[in-house]
Amino acid sequence: MFGCLGRLGCLALVAALAVGGWFTRSHWYPRVRSMVVAAPPADTIAWTPITPEAAAVGTRAAERLAAKNGPVYASLTPAEFVAWQLAPAMKILGNAAAKPEASVQGEVLLVRASVAVNELGDPKSLGPLGSMLDGRQPVLIGGRLSMLRPGLLGMQVTQMTVNELRLPSALIDRIVRRIAVKQRTDSLAPDVIAIAVPDAVADVRITKGKVVLYKAVP
Repeated sequence: MFGCLGRLGCLALVAALAVGGWFTRSHWYPRVRSMVVAAPPADTIAWTPITPEAAAVGTRAAERLAAKNGPVYASLTPAEFVAWQLAPAMKILGNAAAKPEASVQGEVLLVRASVAVNELGDPKSLGPLGSMLDGRQPVLIGGRLSMLRPGLLGMQVTQMTVNELRLPSALIDRIVRRIAVKQRTDSLAPDVIAIAVPDAVADVRITKGKVVLYKAVP
């Protein structure tokens, strides 16, 4: 008898919590949703395709920077910078990334593309995400650029979304570890992607919608 009453009491408590949650959903639901679903980039952001032509512009800018009498800095569009570093950029989004584009938001470099989810890693390594998503999905990666040492630039990944689902930091670190393995060191943070750049590049900044490379002065 008491067991039955206990079960009825538990059911009543669960029902009360459910009703309370329903009527207070306007307070807690937006917070919970923001933890799982990322807000899309602002509509004012201009996206530019990552193309071989953009890569050629980036290569020429780097060559001018390396010239003895060359400029002290080179200003590239986000797409020109990412295309110039095409190999590491494509590793970020997988080998079969379709329609890759780049942009910036404040001081964050953004890259997006349509990506086969299995390109991000073994489905088992993706945890629940691997079972929730399959086939091609829109993937967006954002990160901050900084020089790690001469000849090596780092992109610290600050956000990664798959079909607007915000990936947890542990999963981001797992994906990043698969990128540019040859250039990783024990001292490199798990969320940083290492990208080789010419020795002529001393520093990199994102400003006014452009990626600015600064010349190394002897």
